Amino acid sequence: MKTITPYLLWFTLTITVLTVVFRFILSYGIENDSVTVITASAIFYGFLMFGSGWYFGWKESDYLPIYDIGFRFHLTTYIVHNAITLLWLGLGFGSQYEDMKISVLIIIYWGILLLIHFIFFLWSRKNAIKNLDKTDLFE
Repeated sequence: MKTITPYLLWFTLTITVLTVVFRFILSYGIENDSVTVITASAIFYGFLMFGSGWYFGWKESDYLPIYDIGFRFHLTTYIVHNAITLLWLGLGFGSQYEDMKISVLIIIYWGILLLIHFIFFLWSRKNAIKNLDKTDLFE
């Protein structure tokens, strides 16, 4: 089965750019103690990430109609966002007020949610034949 597709790669590139821009603006907002910049950047980033996932996921379903309940996109987002965050802070690009411990806690909590998503992903595969939804196959 093909799991890395062109649309997943385009999604990865898109969220990489979005995350780097978000980290820059977020660190700027934290450094300057601007609640408005922090809040606006987080909301805007959230909407853009959701929109990117929605768009590329929709295109992906036309290209490769597998039944994975978005797990590959969630896993990709988790890896890209957290890798950029850890590199950003580890290389000293973050604000002096940003704490690595908070980012690690976010990674842990998000990882727990990703594990739950993985369990649902495995459960949904029981209801699929070769990753295609059984009900769609026999209608």
